[in-house]
Amino acid sequence: MSGAPRGNCWEELYPDGVCHVTDFIRSGLDQQIVSLPSGVVSNGETRYPVDEPSMRAFLETFFTRHLFQVQRSLIEYVVSPDFQNILRSGPVRLLDIGSGPAVASLATIDLVHRVMHGVSWRPAVYPRAVRMVHVLNDTSSICLATGKRLLEACHRLGNHNAGASPNDRVFTLSTAFPNNIPQIQYLGSFLGGYDVVILSYVVHPLIDDCGLRELVTAVRILERLCRPDGRILIVQDRFHESVVRRLAHMLGVTYEEQTVTQEIYPARGSNETYTYTYYDCLYAPRNSVARQTLGA
Repeated sequence: MSGAPRGNCWEELYPDGVCHVTDFIRSGLDQQIVSLPSGVVSNGETRYPVDEPSMRAFLETFFTRHLFQVQRSLIEYVVSPDFQNILRSGPVRLLDIGSGPAVASLATIDLVHRVMHGVSWRPAVYPRAVRMVHVLNDTSSICLATGKRLLEACHRLGNHNAGASPNDRVFTLSTAFPNNIPQIQYLGSFLGGYDVVILSYVVHPLIDDCGLRELVTAVRILERLCRPDGRILIVQDRFHESVVRRLAHMLGVTYEEQTVTQEIYPARGSNETYTYTYYDCLYAPRNSVARQTLGA
C-alpha cells in the first residue's frame, strides 16, 4: 500500500476542512427525504426516530453528522494493511448496533468508494467492487426499513461507479442489544465472524437501560466474535464524554476527542457550516476467538 502520512488522510479528502456530502449519498438521501411526510416532532424523536415524520427530521438534521463522524473515525483503518487483508479474504462483515437508518453501513460504503476513487494514496489492492454483509440492529422498525431502502438505493446507484456490490446482503435484528446476543452470536457463526462492529450513539441509552457492567460484558462477547484484523468502534456525542471514558477504562482501551466541520444538509445558505465535537473509541480486540479459530 502506498500510504499517506498518518493523520493526513482526512485532510486530503477535505482539503478545505469542510465535509461535503458526495453525490452518491445525496442521491439516495434525497429520495428518502422527499418520500417521507414532514411534521412537528420533538428533539428526542428527531434523534431516535419512531415514525415517518421523525425519520424525515433525522435524515435532514443528524444523518450526515453521524455519517461524517463514522468516516472520520474509520478512515485510517480503511487505508490500513489490516483492512486490506479483510478485502482479500472476501466480503466485509459489518455489525451496526444502534444502526438507525444504516448510517454506519452507508458511511463505510461511501468512505471506501472515496478512498478507491478520490485520493492519491489509494491502496493498490482495492477490488473494483467491495462486497459487504450488513447486520443492522435497531429497535425502531422505521429505522430498519429506511436503512434497507437506503442500502438498496446505494446498490442501484453504485453498481457502475461507486464500488458497491449488487451481491451485498442485509440482515436486520429488532431486539435491543444486549438482549439479542444469542442472535448476534448465531449470525456471527453463520457469517464466519464480524470484521467491523460499530456502536453509534447507543452507549448512553444502553447504560441507562442495562448498566455499565452488563454493557462491558456484552462488548467483551462482541470482541470474541470479531475476525482477525477486525475493529470495534464506539461513537458518542460530546455531552456524554464521562460515559465513553468509563466504558473505555473498563474495556482497557483508549478514547479520543474528535472535531468535524460539515456543510449543512440540506443547504440553507451558500456557505453555512457547523463544527461539532464527539468522542470515539476504535480498537482491535485482543481476545478475539476468531483469531484463534478461523485460521488467522
